[in-house]
Amino acid sequence: MDPLLQYSSLVALSPIIAFALISIVPSSRPRLSEWIAVIGVGVSAALSLLILAVEFFSSGSGISPVPFQQQIPFLSFSAGAAVTLGIYVDWLTVVMIAVVSSVSLLIVVYSVGYMHAEGARRKRYFGVISMFVGVMLGLIMANNLFELYIFWELVGLGSYLLIGFWYEKPSAAKAAKKAFVVTRFGDMFLLFGIILLLNIGNHTLMYQTLFQPGSVTALKGSGLLTLATLAMFGGAMGKSAQFPLHDWLVDAMEGPTPVSAMIHGATMVNAGVYLVARLYPLYSQAPISALFVSFIGAFTALFAATMALGTFDIKRVLAFSTISQLGYMFMALGAGAYVLSRQSVGTVSYSLGYSAGIFHLMNQAIFKALLFLAAGSVMHSLGGTQDMREMGGLRSKLKITSVTMLFGSLSLAGIIPFSGFFSKDAALEAALGGTAYSSLFIVIWLFGIAGAFLTAVYIFRLWFMTFTGKPRYPPEIHVHESPRVMTVPLIILAVLTLVVGAAVLGVAGFAMAVHYPAVVPSAVSPYAQFNGVFGLLSDPATYLSLLLAFGGIGLSYAVWGREKSGQAAVSGPVTSRIYRVLAERYYFPQMYDALGIWIGYNIARVLDFFDSKVIDGIVNGTGRFFVFSSEKLRRSETGYVQQYAGVIVLGIIVLAILLILLPMMGA
Repeated sequence: MDPLLQYSSLVALSPIIAFALISIVPSSRPRLSEWIAVIGVGVSAALSLLILAVEFFSSGSGISPVPFQQQIPFLSFSAGAAVTLGIYVDWLTVVMIAVVSSVSLLIVVYSVGYMHAEGARRKRYFGVISMFVGVMLGLIMANNLFELYIFWELVGLGSYLLIGFWYEKPSAAKAAKKAFVVTRFGDMFLLFGIILLLNIGNHTLMYQTLFQPGSVTALKGSGLLTLATLAMFGGAMGKSAQFPLHDWLVDAMEGPTPVSAMIHGATMVNAGVYLVARLYPLYSQAPISALFVSFIGAFTALFAATMALGTFDIKRVLAFSTISQLGYMFMALGAGAYVLSRQSVGTVSYSLGYSAGIFHLMNQAIFKALLFLAAGSVMHSLGGTQDMREMGGLRSKLKITSVTMLFGSLSLAGIIPFSGFFSKDAALEAALGGTAYSSLFIVIWLFGIAGAFLTAVYIFRLWFMTFTGKPRYPPEIHVHESPRVMTVPLIILAVLTLVVGAAVLGVAGFAMAVHYPAVVPSAVSPYAQFNGVFGLLSDPATYLSLLLAFGGIGLSYAVWGREKSGQAAVSGPVTSRIYRVLAERYYFPQMYDALGIWIGYNIARVLDFFDSKVIDGIVNGTGRFFVFSSEKLRRSETGYVQQYAGVIVLGIIVLAILLILLPMMGA
């Protein structure tokens, strides 16, 4: 075992310790808060990258075939019912903590420049964001579902505090509440699924025991595995903003831009994807759940991509993009689990869908953080403007921002050799592989391929409207490039988008480390099974997705490039109606409000009836009973001795009768 793993818990503890230290720093020292946050997240990133490097060069000998664990007792109800807290480190954990902590570090460093104007409020910002990073890492490193659920809720709390950072703005306060309520709705399903798991099979929430073949078989034999996995996917849908629980993520743009980068790139929205990947031993035995996961993911990928075309807010375009890319991850994970569930044990060793889903998560964390931070740089230079119709012509004045954002856009569009090409194509290939087992995967693949075309259209619409053509912003604005503390993270992330995909030789190289093995290992390596870069390039489906991506970029250039703002594209009678539907997000916000009001109103009516008729009825009825009784008793107090003597005699007679009758009745 690698001795470095003994200290792996510091990966999550370091940012949390930073949060505790920042909380006691005087508000008059916000600069000190910045340094503590950078050091706290920096220690976490350095340690996690060191663990990744050591495990990679030692072929994962410290975490394979048995994951590394540390645990301490937390609650003990009886000898057979105890709850423990601990860490669980396997290849999925190693990759996830490396991605989350390193991308978070770049975002925190960027925040030092972006949040400089906030003054003393920076203390609260850097404190909460440190806590947010720490609890996300705790969620990833948890060794049981109970502990995961604790961090799951803390991640929700962190997002609420960060989205509502400017709580004096009604829109920010409303967005924070919306995010909190919608994700809590999904959390109820997750909690139900966890409780269900605890009550079937081997009655355990510990990963090591839960994922044993015998335990999975017991769960499957109970007949409730499908219900439990579907319920827990409800939690993933809320956290990762999948249809129909997607709308909160768009409104979450009310928070500071580095917060958007943090939520979309490194932390919160990845939690749902991680949950499905972590529970892969269960999903790979529940084909209905796996198919549902893949279908919802593919539909959301296309659905969100269409809405990205209907907004001119630069941050909201990226928000729809996040929802769409998360859909690709679920599509791949679900397809891989479904294929595994349909194959007999021992005929397959590794799942392409599993590796592709996690690979795309890693790549999207990098290029989405880059795109959000670049958008923040644009807004910083324009005094906070988010409307792309008020931008244009910024390429010559924001050279670093425009080039780095172009790298992120090419990666998101899936253009070779950028990292997004490898992972998105692998996700589509995983869906295509499912067609051998279910014809529904043809629809799923078509959703994915159509979404790939629209992705290229909307992201280059954003880039052309922002950086090309004539300036549309007020001439009095002095546009300037952002300071180095903001541009250096952009450059690092841009380089990563270019080298990460090629460095691991596509999904095949990534799968050498992060793969889901079946019960019986195969002699064929993951690299040979999934093909390398050259195998990928020999697949006709790869060229179809590339052709669609280039077609999307060409369409964007024709409509929004070359001095055009694209306004004419939405001014026709038909296109304006379509644009309105997309701009209104298919009227989902209105439906949410109407549903919330209807449910809230009717629940309030039921509660009002219960309060006025039942609660008040019991209280008031008791009072009336005693008033009535006392009134009757009061009338019996006449003051006549004869009446009192009569009552006494009557009582004696009744007692005498009872004393005679009861023995006769055998009482």
